[in-house]
Amino acid sequence: MGEKSKLFQCDEKMLTYDAAVVLEKIVDGLKQRKLTATGQDGPVCVDLPLVAEMEISFKDKSKPGKSKKKLSIEISWKEGDAPSLDG
Repeated sequence: MGEKSKLFQCDEKMLTYDAAVVLEKIVDGLKQRKLTATGQDGPVCVDLPLVAEMEISFKDKSKPGKSKKKLSIEISWKEGDAPSLDG
């Protein structure tokens, strides 16, 4: 069975403007095929493949008097896979 390790995590409340700034840095990294971030254990740099899978979901959870919305963006890839745009 494979080994998992968490390279970086960000879980904090911030202004939506600041969230947009973080996402813009991620977009820049995607365009350059290299993501960098600094976490508790220091800097992390991940090289990205030419092709990856992307999943986007927007959810709405409502209760009487309360509503919660959630945007999830996931980009994943397997190292060593041949680049292909086929599903």
